[in-house]
This record gives sequence, structure tokens and C-alpha cells, in this order.
Amino acid sequence: MMKRNIFYLFALIMALGLSACQKDFNERYLITDNSLEFEDAVTTTFAVGKDYPIVTRTVNPGNAEVSFQVNLMGLQPTENQNLQFRIVDGETTAVEGRDFAIANGKVFTINAGSSKGNIKIQSLPTGVGTTLLVLELVGNDKVKVSKNYRRVGVRCVYP
Repeated sequence: MMKRNIFYLFALIMALGLSACQKDFNERYLITDNSLEFEDAVTTTFAVGKDYPIVTRTVNPGNAEVSFQVNLMGLQPTENQNLQFRIVDGETTAVEGRDFAIANGKVFTINAGSSKGNIKIQSLPTGVGTTLLVLELVGNDKVKVSKNYRRVGVRCVYP
């Protein structure tokens, strides 16, 4: 009987000891800092010698519009977030107004309660040859940009 009581006492002490030292798993791995990234930059291999991928979709007369999904990592916003992007001059050979047009200027929105937004590039009938368009996300005071997945490239292909 004494051995049995010692066993139960030992088991109780072990159970209490093991459960007392655990941290809250959810809080430890919760991402609270918001950051932006291109979905294509995450899922596509980077071009050789570049810090961005060149997607297989193209801006061309057959595609009226090419859309790029932007992901928001972290907490979903409680209000709409109007965010910006820019054209990377040193990498881009395409000419805005000739090879492509950007819907809604260089601004896109991530709606409240959402983690996704879209940037839309429109083809134009005046495009010539094959050029490259490289886009880069720009953060704001509430949302930062992922260093590794901030850029994406797309070819503009015209006959």
C-alpha cells in the first residue's frame, strides 16, 4: 500500500511539474508585426543573379490584365489599408504608357479583415518587342515590407 501511495504522489508531482513550465504556444509564434510580400516572389524561384523572380505570365495583347497577389503577414487590419508600390527603374526596360498601364495608379488596397490585395497591370496595343517590368512594394507606418519577397518581374511581350 505504501508503494502505491508513493507512486501516485510521484505521478502527481511529475504532472504538476511538467505542466507548470510550458509557455503559451500560440503567443510564442504569433506574428504581430505586419509585413507585405508578393505571392509570386514566395512561390517562384528567383531569376539568376536577381533578388526577384520573373513570373511566367506575360503582359501581352492576348492578356487584357495581369494581376499580382500581395499577402499581408501578421494581424489583419481593422480598417482598409491603401498601400503603394513602385517601378524599379534600374531593372525595368518597359515603358509605362507604351508597354503597360497600371490600374488605380501605383496604389492597391488590402480591405479590413483581409490579408490579400491585388496589383493589376494592363496591356496596351502600343507595346513593342520584349521588355521587363519590375515592381517593388512600399510600406507605410503600419505595414512594413518583407526584404526577401518585395519585388517581382513580369515580361511585356509584343509582336
